[in-house]
Amino acid sequence: MLKKYRDGKKIDRNLYHDLYLKCKGNVYKNKRVLMEAIHHEKAERLREKNITEQFEARRNRLKAMRVRKAARREERLAAGPMAAEKK
Repeated sequence: MLKKYRDGKKIDRNLYHDLYLKCKGNVYKNKRVLMEAIHHEKAERLREKNITEQFEARRNRLKAMRVRKAARREERLAAGPMAAEKK
C-alpha cells in the first residue's frame, strides 16, 4: 500500500521511508490505522509549512520596517539640527 501511495504521489519519499520502517517494526495494527497515520502526518506537515511561511512573511515585513525606520532616522540626522528648530 505504501508503494502504491508513493507511486501515486500521495506521499513523498521521506514520509514513505518513515512509514515503511514503522510498518516493518509492527507499529501499525492494520491498514486502516496506517491510513489514519498517513492523513495525520500529512496534515501535520502542512500545518508546519503554513506556520513557517507565516513566520517568514512576518520576519521579512519587520525587517523592511526596520530598514525604512533607519532610513528616515538617517534623513533626519543628515538634515541637521536646523530642520528640527524650524518645526
